[in-house]
Amino acid sequence: MADCNNIQLNNPSSASFSAQELLSYLDQNGIIDVGSVETQMRAARRKKLLDSHPYLISQGKDGRWRTYIKDPKQPHGRKMIVKSSREKVEDFICEYYASLDENDSKKKVTMASLFEEWIEYKSLHVERTTIERVRRDWNRYYANENIIHIPLVKLTKLDIDVWVHEMIRKYSMTKHSFGNFRLIIRQELDYAVDRDIIDKNPFLAVKIDQRRVLIPEHKKPDHTQVYSKEELDKLVEVAWKDFNEKEHPVHQLAPLAVMFMFLTGVRVGEVCGIRYEDIYGKTMMVRRMVRHPGGEIVEHTKGYDDREVPLVPQALRLIEIAKERQEEAGVSTEGFVFSMNDDPILYTSVTKAFTAYCKQIGIEVKSSHKARKTFVSTLLDADININSVRQFVGHKDEKTTLNNYCYDRSSDEERYKKMELALA
Repeated sequence: MADCNNIQLNNPSSASFSAQELLSYLDQNGIIDVGSVETQMRAARRKKLLDSHPYLISQGKDGRWRTYIKDPKQPHGRKMIVKSSREKVEDFICEYYASLDENDSKKKVTMASLFEEWIEYKSLHVERTTIERVRRDWNRYYANENIIHIPLVKLTKLDIDVWVHEMIRKYSMTKHSFGNFRLIIRQELDYAVDRDIIDKNPFLAVKIDQRRVLIPEHKKPDHTQVYSKEELDKLVEVAWKDFNEKEHPVHQLAPLAVMFMFLTGVRVGEVCGIRYEDIYGKTMMVRRMVRHPGGEIVEHTKGYDDREVPLVPQALRLIEIAKERQEEAGVSTEGFVFSMNDDPILYTSVTKAFTAYCKQIGIEVKSSHKARKTFVSTLLDADININSVRQFVGHKDEKTTLNNYCYDRSSDEERYKKMELALA
């Protein structure tokens, strides 16, 4: 066996352990007692603080113990501390200098140094995809900017005002991109307030005239955001063909999942997570989703609220066909609706099916999310109440539904005929 004392420093394997790993190893193998080491370290720190204390600790005639601490507000620049015992005086001194050290460290905190701590805190409250987007926005807008290295206690409202307006101009921000940009500085500085690093958030005092300084957003062309009736008919045709050919032994129900999304407006992660127990007659409860990437199943949706979605006969038929295929293969029909095993169908199996089908019918590839927009637009075209549509897709308010999901699926010819009739 090799002598531990003779391990060469240039040996890569001997240089691959962190200080925490080495400490853990020593503790677990009884080489050192971490608890004892911590006690010794605290004692050493206490001695260092007491040795650096510039004033005498003494006992008065009344039996109580006294010392001073510096206080510029007092006549002699110092303040007397009186306690019932020497130990209590020493405890006060140590706590006092520790708080000074903490205050000094807080004065050095910047947006850059606080970012990882804040993002870890934020990750407790939002989806992983949101955190990934925030990191992308940080790298794009913040990572190379000098302002993130200015101590927060020195960051003024004017500093932020000038920088924010410069960034708006630099990146030609729209209302949407500005919303993503400002989320970071607003929420990180709010977090700094909660951590008592700063007293108030200076960004909140900055006024941005969004109508004047932001670039107007133009709604994307209808044909790029939804599937037309003709496109959807063709897509359904190739999806059925794909399903009947049984080319995918594990994910052969993906074609059904694709068609199901057009009939229910569910997201990809949600369609992957649908179980038979979620089906109640002619309705379905959407209460879970599969995260991407990672494949983690979480018992909530993107909006965190469960929602009830009516199932039209075509949707119910797809569920029946899925069950029939599972029974043919001897697969459980009590688990996930669109899976051929105990695990949910892969997120990418569904998204790749959309890509393949678009290419087969010869149209520009439209994402799975466009199926959700197609569902909303179809219902609105059928004069279904906007509040009902909002509830079906799980939006918080009608503005989101109308502004981002409402598109015309008619062809130019159909629109012209409708106008002709309307204006006749």
